[in-house]
Amino acid sequence: MKRYIKYLGIAAIIIGLLLFVLHLIIRFNGNTLLFCGLSLVLGGVITFVKGESLTSFHSSNSKKKEQ
Repeated sequence: MKRYIKYLGIAAIIIGLLLFVLHLIIRFNGNTLLFCGLSLVLGGVITFVKGESLTSFHSSNSKKKEQ
């Protein structure tokens, strides 16, 4: 499950960017789409970075066990 966390982060970033584009296309009068998009992008970046560190930590531990 740890290796799929980074993919969830990428998905959140893509959805956040789609909300930004949707806001521009439909010319929405309000900040809810922008705020949701920003939250998803920031959350996705944090999740992706945490997922990368978990997978690299896990792979380094398995290499140490093999030696």
